[in-house]
Amino acid sequence: MSLSDKTKVPEVSALMSCYNGGRWLCEAIDSVLSQTFRDFEFIVVNDGSTDNTWEIIQSYRARDERIVAISKKNTGLADSLNTGIARARGSWIARVDQDDICEPVRLEKQLTFVRAHPGVALLGSGFTEINEGGVIITEHRYPSSHDALVGRLERLQGFFPHSSAFYLTDAARKAGGYNTRITRADDWRLWLELSLKGKLACLKEPLVRIRKHSGQMSLDNNGARQYCDAAAATVCHLLRKGGHEDPSISPDTEAWTSFLAWIDGRIAEDGVLVRRKAWGDARAAFFSARNSFYGAIKCASVLFNSGYAAELILNKIRGSKLPERLAREWRIMAAGKT
Repeated sequence: MSLSDKTKVPEVSALMSCYNGGRWLCEAIDSVLSQTFRDFEFIVVNDGSTDNTWEIIQSYRARDERIVAISKKNTGLADSLNTGIARARGSWIARVDQDDICEPVRLEKQLTFVRAHPGVALLGSGFTEINEGGVIITEHRYPSSHDALVGRLERLQGFFPHSSAFYLTDAARKAGGYNTRITRADDWRLWLELSLKGKLACLKEPLVRIRKHSGQMSLDNNGARQYCDAAAATVCHLLRKGGHEDPSISPDTEAWTSFLAWIDGRIAEDGVLVRRKAWGDARAAFFSARNSFYGAIKCASVLFNSGYAAELILNKIRGSKLPERLAREWRIMAAGKT
């Protein structure tokens, strides 16, 4: 690489945070370095790993000067990504996780889209779901319009994966980056903030492969903590959007802790997590079957026996009104305290 190449400001900053990711890290890094679009820097943050993650990162850094290697103490994903955002020189940030894979044309296609659509602050894509061995499980696609995507966020519906996110660096900085209080849904919160600063969009084509494995936080207890944090982030967004105080940015730590406990309690009272477990069991039954026909039968049986079939299907189609209801309840409670 020439001196002029080293000093040139890249158009894109790929960003990865790693914590004990040695098992699949090489695949993830290789998928970024093999992109058809070449004008990028690759910021890789080692979040205090105790395995061979840092050694792997250093070995790649020695071979490819596009890599910006950062090592720090373990402070969590959100803080590590904020470290990367602060360091980024590119106009756009392309996120990728340590266990996922980018298709070779990902950056090229996402950059082509945002160049042709001024005003977009966040662009995602469909994805291919793979198992621990890289075998394809299924494909997921999402709506492409701003309104439909915001609606999915505000109603806690499925959304494009973090590893497909391609967003404006300046917009993310103005939004305050990732909120470190919302530990299991920091991306959800940032997407809601970016929806107030520009347009959201999504490419239907699967441009990333997302690996599902037992070590993922999102699979912990059927994603209960992730769901509760996403609900908290959405309620905070709706409060702020309506001109009310946002508990997630309050300097009062105890107030935030109380708010989060209230959200958890209301979700438990509503029975959401029980219904989510039923859906997770039905999905597991489908994918454990020897073919899709028997999978559909097993899935339907689990849903029917759960007693929640109709409610779960409607929720998948229309989304949840729970965040809107909780935001309204919190406003009434807050008004009663003043």
